[in-house]
Amino acid sequence: METFELQKSRESNIIKSIRFSEELNNNINKVIEKANKDKSIKQYSFNGFVCSACEFALKHLPEELKED
Repeated sequence: METFELQKSRESNIIKSIRFSEELNNNINKVIEKANKDKSIKQYSFNGFVCSACEFALKHLPEELKED
């Protein structure tokens, strides 16, 4: 199976409001902090993580749920 790859931050066009459990929020923030560690400029963001995770999930949907 393909490995999840965290993409760098990018601009977004659509604003969505989504709720995360405190535990999930904290875990995502820890991953982002680790990815940005020792970088002079922050390259990864919460938004970038969520977009990367959604793209990964869409690629790995069961065939019957994929778009035609």
